[in-house]
Amino acid sequence: MNALAGAALAAGELICEFSDGYRRSLVAALAGERPATELVLIYTLAGERGEVLSSRSAGKRAMHLQVDGEAVHLVQADGASRRVTSLTGCERGEEASCTRFSARHAWIVDAGALPALPVPGSAAGACEPWRMESQ
Repeated sequence: MNALAGAALAAGELICEFSDGYRRSLVAALAGERPATELVLIYTLAGERGEVLSSRSAGKRAMHLQVDGEAVHLVQADGASRRVTSLTGCERGEEASCTRFSARHAWIVDAGALPALPVPGSAAGACEPWRMESQ
């Protein structure tokens, strides 16, 4: 397990916000404004298993954690496909006790091996621990 995975597991709960690059308004891009949040995911991690709550669907769903090199993948089965949030680095704090993770989120139709990062068309965003006082 790498330091990024250790920091995510130590946090226990992550709030992730993503914007869809394909839907970002041209006006916001020209003005240099941050794109609007289009997806919020709340992950509860307990070892290599956990749950995810999405702003796009009702109820919690099972998920599991996968470490691939330097990236950490939070994977949710969705029928024959998967929804994957990949923590790709630490934006704020030390990697072993990160307080903001850079992340990408993608819906992967092929349920085989994880594709190379970044997944074309994946949404960019960030994840932060739910409770900062436990850090």
